[in-house]
Amino acid sequence: MKRSFAATALFALVLMVALSPSRSTAQSAGDSVLTPQEIGDRLAGISENLNTLNGDVAILKWLKVSGYLQARYEYNDTSKSTDTLLKNVATPRNANNFYLRRGRIKFTFQPAQTSKYVIYFDASKNSVSLKEAYVELYKGLNRHNFALTAGQFNVPFGYEIEYSSSKRDFPERSLAENKLFPGERDRGVNFTYTAPKYLVLNAGVLQGNGIDGPWNTPLKTKDIVARAKAKLGMIDIGMSGYWGNTYLASVPAVAGSSSWYDANGNNAIDAGEVTTTAPKAAVAGSTWDKDRYGLDAQAYFDLIPAGATGIRAEFYQARDYNKDIKKVAHEQGWYLWLSQNIGRNFGAAARYDYWNPNTNGTDNATGTWSFAANYYYDGNVRITAGYDIPQLLKGKSTFSKSDKDRRDNRFTLQFQYTI
Repeated sequence: MKRSFAATALFALVLMVALSPSRSTAQSAGDSVLTPQEIGDRLAGISENLNTLNGDVAILKWLKVSGYLQARYEYNDTSKSTDTLLKNVATPRNANNFYLRRGRIKFTFQPAQTSKYVIYFDASKNSVSLKEAYVELYKGLNRHNFALTAGQFNVPFGYEIEYSSSKRDFPERSLAENKLFPGERDRGVNFTYTAPKYLVLNAGVLQGNGIDGPWNTPLKTKDIVARAKAKLGMIDIGMSGYWGNTYLASVPAVAGSSSWYDANGNNAIDAGEVTTTAPKAAVAGSTWDKDRYGLDAQAYFDLIPAGATGIRAEFYQARDYNKDIKKVAHEQGWYLWLSQNIGRNFGAAARYDYWNPNTNGTDNATGTWSFAANYYYDGNVRITAGYDIPQLLKGKSTFSKSDKDRRDNRFTLQFQYTI
């Protein structure tokens, strides 16, 4: 192993000190000259220390630290000054706040090309959580590459899940992605095959709860996910599938009860003074099928002098248990995302995303217009101003706003630092 410049310089300095007699030594005739044995012993000690130093430096070379911080101010049209205690509400209705949306730090340890270890933390608002922790093994065969990931990682489904929030033009992902894959991550194993030039295949077995749910599940079976992605020059296309189960926990029986409040204080039971609750029978746990299918495409062009243009689109078709109708519902979502670089320091983007939790229902779909302007202050800092306009849609419409829609537009100002 080659010694670094710092280690070599340290060696030279220590050697000079070791071989130079001190003032007190020079004054003593018997100690003014070191014997060859003493010189050899000192050099052996110096060499041992340098070997330890080189080992420590090598470990630092294997470790990569990355991450980003997003400090945010958010203004919402629904905001009201409300105190939970005085106004008897569950949570404050004020939605205008300064807060930390994401504070991510990732440690990647890779001493060899055949394996690596990753652990990834997030500090958001006032809590710290584990986002990812996995071991990844690599194997190359000619120009074919294979990888096996085990632990907690991004679900290999679609484009938007694995696209980092530090790179995305908008403050948040689309509503469809957030509803179908809350947290974006799960626990399990994922196999990746990369073919020469353009094809990537994924197949995984997952716990099925996501990282926002409990770590364990009463279900013996696990969820399956698969994805295929092709890179065709300026255009990337992908298709994904997900098959699994949703478990509804059992609910114990509740006995009925009666209570009397003597409203007029006459010590007699009068009409309207007795409140009775009916008993509720126990509900057994149940298992429901769930599946998701997705198509995505991205295109990148340099057609105008201002800078690069990106077009991204993704479509979701899903089936899952719906708590509102208490049965399986068909779900649908999609987004169309346009981004444009303007010179070296500016960028603009627009997106429309659609989400319908029950395609057989009416007045339950949401369409959201999102706009963002980005300023790249330097190589590490990006300032984003975003404006989101969510709308409850009328009937089965894709764009028309319902009369029941409430004004809940949201403005976001975000300062991001990336390392």
